[in-house]
Amino acid sequence: MAKKKSATVSEPTASPRPRPIRQAWKFCPRCGVAATKTGKNPFHCEACGHTHFFGPVSAVGAITTDSEGKVLLLIRGKDPGKGKFGLPGGFIDAGETAEDALRREVFEEIRLKVKSMTYLCSYPNEYIYQGFILPVTDMFFVMEVQTFDAIESGDGEIHGWHFCHPGKKELKNFAFESNRRAMELYLKTR
Repeated sequence: MAKKKSATVSEPTASPRPRPIRQAWKFCPRCGVAATKTGKNPFHCEACGHTHFFGPVSAVGAITTDSEGKVLLLIRGKDPGKGKFGLPGGFIDAGETAEDALRREVFEEIRLKVKSMTYLCSYPNEYIYQGFILPVTDMFFVMEVQTFDAIESGDGEIHGWHFCHPGKKELKNFAFESNRRAMELYLKTR
């Protein structure tokens, strides 16, 4: 069963092509001198010697099923991937464990409380944010929730949800390659 909220349709606007975040570093954050080479990883300031590595940020995602074994897929309400499927989850905050982040994100997004979780796998991902491509390492868990009775869209990022036995149609409609790969692995192992 899917729940959908009304959405407004707006005309698409031309936006610059996303580029890696490392290309945004035009000045050294330590001494302020203009960079002589942009887009390199690591960033290295020839004036003061400061070096910065552009490592990935971390995120979590969860695969969970109802009592009939149907998987919960979320329908994204915002870009990237608006209208496509995603898994419950999100970015890990500084000082937070992956498990704590998963509990927080699941509650923020769909108001469900996590009962248990088991690590499944990780995959690299890219996330487009404010015109830049952020490298991400996504960690996936198989999760149990206390109950699905309280499910609702909590933070506005979710347009709705869909319980199903994912097939080719659903797998082709994931917003992120990492989510699709995790789902394929889950389906092979259950």
